[in-house]
Amino acid sequence: MSKTSDRLLINNLVYTLPSSETEALQRNDMRNYFDQRNYNAGQTIRAVFQTGARYVDVLNSSLVMDVVCSDVEAADPSWGQGSALNLIKNVRVYHKNGTELVNIQNHNVNQMIEDKCKNTREWFDNVGWLMGYRADNLINGHGTINNAGNPYQQNPIVGGSVQYIIPLPCIAPIFSPAAKQLLPNMLGAGMILEIDLATSAEAVVRTAGAADVELSVRDIYLNLSTIVLSDMAVATLNDIGSKKLIEYVYVDTYTSRLSQPANNGTISTSVNKAVSFADHIVTGEVISANRNNQTADEFSLAGGGKSYQYQLGSVQLPSQVFTDTVHKAYLQMMKTYNKYRDDTDKSSVIYQNFGDTLQVKTCSFSKDQLLALAQMPINSSRSLRYEQNYDTAPAEARTVFVFLHYIKSLRCSLTDCTVNQ
Repeated sequence: MSKTSDRLLINNLVYTLPSSETEALQRNDMRNYFDQRNYNAGQTIRAVFQTGARYVDVLNSSLVMDVVCSDVEAADPSWGQGSALNLIKNVRVYHKNGTELVNIQNHNVNQMIEDKCKNTREWFDNVGWLMGYRADNLINGHGTINNAGNPYQQNPIVGGSVQYIIPLPCIAPIFSPAAKQLLPNMLGAGMILEIDLATSAEAVVRTAGAADVELSVRDIYLNLSTIVLSDMAVATLNDIGSKKLIEYVYVDTYTSRLSQPANNGTISTSVNKAVSFADHIVTGEVISANRNNQTADEFSLAGGGKSYQYQLGSVQLPSQVFTDTVHKAYLQMMKTYNKYRDDTDKSSVIYQNFGDTLQVKTCSFSKDQLLALAQMPINSSRSLRYEQNYDTAPAEARTVFVFLHYIKSLRCSLTDCTVNQ
């Protein structure tokens, strides 16, 4: 853009136009549809971002869908410990040039843990309420809920169908930028979002009925909060993108999953992922028989007395000895998510619920003094291992999920995108 673009030349006189009071000329919501409007549980769904030159406020965007159940009154289904996000099992995001930006397996388990550990009770009463977490008994269209042992339950689909609104940052970490910035058009335009929907047996738990219920998704779309920037702002950003590149940073997730046989009293596994900047790591386990079983909640993580430790090279974390009690594990969870300080909003997870249904084993790398001073990456020469000992070897087989959260940086030009992790 020329330097005289904000001036008018009339009768050989130059008039200077007043500068715009805001860089955002227009803000509005835009519906971005998937390849189809309706899907059944277990299918793969796909959407291409049709945002063009617009920037996207991903923190104010969402995924909207109606969930329909084949049989409600007899089966009495609910989301169990989770929400409508139970349906979103695996997530992949690609740049328009084909570069893979996100690839998360078992994202529904990972995001449920993140939601409960880092968010407050007020969040569940507001945003969480829209996506299916529920603490109260609703009468109009939702039926009666059994709250025993679970403060966030909802009978999801009484009355035909129920609409759920899931914040876009809960769908994939790329939609939760570390700098709280807009999604630039050179990254967002043409971006491809693919989601593997969980099966009906995985997504819901039924407390009655003889046969499994079937779920289907209707009228699904992305509600994107888009922004049109001023010409001067676009020109400046395009100039930066063509010369210095635009940086976009977020915390991605790598999933490591292993099967733990019955009557085995120890877990010892390597996390085979090389990253330059690890943020935090979370391990949870579920009874294997509960997976793909609609009469059991596979999002209720198995508890029990045990000790754990992460080992990065020769460094033992989160301390030099095993975390050997539920009290200490709960303390580490609060520290990992920065909820132990007096000046922070506390986690929604109270100690009783943590011990019964969410006994995760956590460790923060970004807040650990040893790592902050040494700047030690995770790679082939300094591998990361997870060690766990049971007080009593469990009689049932378990599936163990290890979620490594690490910082990923994208450098975007006008036509391309490169990934650093």
